[in-house]
Amino acid sequence: MLLSIFYRGPRALITDEFFEVAGSRRYPVCALRDVHIVRYQPTGEGLHQAMGLSAMAAAVVAIPLVGRESAILGALIVVVLLAQAAFSLSRRPPPRWDLVAVCDREYAVLFSSSDQREFEQVCRGLQRSLERLAEGAG
Repeated sequence: MLLSIFYRGPRALITDEFFEVAGSRRYPVCALRDVHIVRYQPTGEGLHQAMGLSAMAAAVVAIPLVGRESAILGALIVVVLLAQAAFSLSRRPPPRWDLVAVCDREYAVLFSSSDQREFEQVCRGLQRSLERLAEGAG
């Protein structure tokens, strides 16, 4: 019997019989239960916030240090430091998505990615595979 392929990518292969992750592990689709998505927002943004806040503090401190004689230089320093603060405070690392399921009574992370497009394609492929399985059982 010919396998139906629902997704084939560099890191995953999904057919009507199995879900394979880059040659590392193969899960039978019929054994997957409670399939769900977990989204993680990585930590570590505290460093960016600290840099942004320190740039803002430096901008405030730079004004009296430069003095009235160098008003243009003082304004330039303040603008650069405020731009650095805005950039540091607005940058966030990309989220990561995990596709999780129960397989043989154990939770397994089937697939993980920080590329939303790739992750959605894998999810769609698995959904089609599970629908095909349900049609065959019905």
